[in-house]
Amino acid sequence: MKQTYLITSALGLSLMIAQPAFADAETEALKKEIKMLSARIAQLEKIQKSQKKQEQANAQPAGDVAALAPSAGTSEKSKLSVGQRLAIVERNQEVAQEVEKTKASTAPKFEYTVGRGLSITSADKQFGMRLAGYMQADNRTFFNSGGAGTTNTFVIRSARPVIETKLTDYFDTRAMVDFGKGTTTLLDAYGDFHPIPGSRLINIRGGEFKSPIGIERWQGESDVLFVERGQTTNLVPFRDIGLMAHGQLIPDQFEYQIAVLNGANDLQVNTGDVDNSKDYAGRIFVHPLTWSGVRVLEGLGLGVAGTYGTHQGTAAAGSSNLTAGYATFGQRTYFTYKTGVYANGVQWRFNPQLTYYYGPLGIIGEYVANEQEVKVGNSQDKLHNKAWEAIATYVITGEDASFDGVTPDHNFDPRNNQWGAFELMGRVSQLDVDKKAFSGSLYADPLVSSRSAFETTLGGSWYFSRAVKLNLDFSRTKFDAGFNSGRDHPDEKAVLSRAQFRF
Repeated sequence: MKQTYLITSALGLSLMIAQPAFADAETEALKKEIKMLSARIAQLEKIQKSQKKQEQANAQPAGDVAALAPSAGTSEKSKLSVGQRLAIVERNQEVAQEVEKTKASTAPKFEYTVGRGLSITSADKQFGMRLAGYMQADNRTFFNSGGAGTTNTFVIRSARPVIETKLTDYFDTRAMVDFGKGTTTLLDAYGDFHPIPGSRLINIRGGEFKSPIGIERWQGESDVLFVERGQTTNLVPFRDIGLMAHGQLIPDQFEYQIAVLNGANDLQVNTGDVDNSKDYAGRIFVHPLTWSGVRVLEGLGLGVAGTYGTHQGTAAAGSSNLTAGYATFGQRTYFTYKTGVYANGVQWRFNPQLTYYYGPLGIIGEYVANEQEVKVGNSQDKLHNKAWEAIATYVITGEDASFDGVTPDHNFDPRNNQWGAFELMGRVSQLDVDKKAFSGSLYADPLVSSRSAFETTLGGSWYFSRAVKLNLDFSRTKFDAGFNSGRDHPDEKAVLSRAQFRF
């Protein structure tokens, strides 16, 4: 250290001064150098005093300093040798450095990540919290749609703050509320237990979360490709409450979810069970060729999911324990059960899934079969509804397509001729309701509800960054029945746009 060098120089100079053999000129030079050292010591002491004033409120280990420092005032300090005074200053600086180091080692860490929000982590990394969220502002414009529920409108589709916490390596939690569409809906409220910290083999989740079925529903709301999901989403739950074991048997190659749930209805959020039965849900998803080393094959993903449970409702209004209805891309309800129809038996769902990613190309496909026992009066039937969809996407700016969205190579910055990332998408999707539902207008009214909906959608997304995205989609949906005199409902032609902000 520089101070140590000064001590050595000062002591050496003192010995040299004691030798009478040196010439007077050399003695004068040495005296001048000692004066310079004294001035330097005074300067260091002044700095030390300033540091002490700033840290008066902080406790610090000062035992060694007290042993070196004189108990008297300035007159006593002036009696100390140059070496002693330098040692005091040096030790005080070391103590200050130790205090700052201790502060740094115990202070929480604050970090902001674009698109993932603000995180606060304790120094030992055992506790933490992440504050994030996103907002989706939409416009819906309809052309030649006919019927009700197709008003041109601006709408806040989603406004969802997210709070996640880490409570040691064994526990973490997540809570998310949606304030979109003028309502308040609790969507996520769960905790995860990690019995093997650092391992993805098994985790136990309890609370309200997504039921593990529906590949497009499983995708994060802020990462979905289009403004609205396709027809297959109508036949799976929105959110459910229960317990779920989940993990990866082979990291990044074989994942699973197994759940016991209250049993949410199609397209619905479950807020509590209405009968004593529970649903059982499961899903496995594999990337079978990740190990192959052939890049064109590595991005293939295959999966299957399903649910099984007994649902019981009543004929009383609001107690059917059935779906509230199926919706179009423009969010018009095109199918509902008649009043008095209710769930009365087993409901099961079967859902094969596929994803494929290769560079800027992405493909998603799925099929959902949904069988539900229903009853009205003395009549009871098993209704088998089904839906399928196929999605293709291409990032024209060259970034990799991903199930978790696109990350631009360069964020939007026109000053540097950087424009973000652009993605083009297409989707075809269809849902068919069991014909028995309309037989004799027993369970559904063909003057009100459609027997099928076939949707074709083309769209594009502009990623300014991970935090900002614009969507523009055009969709046409054709119907079977659902209009006056049982005629086909007029096609729904809609342009939906979205501005999404993640924070």
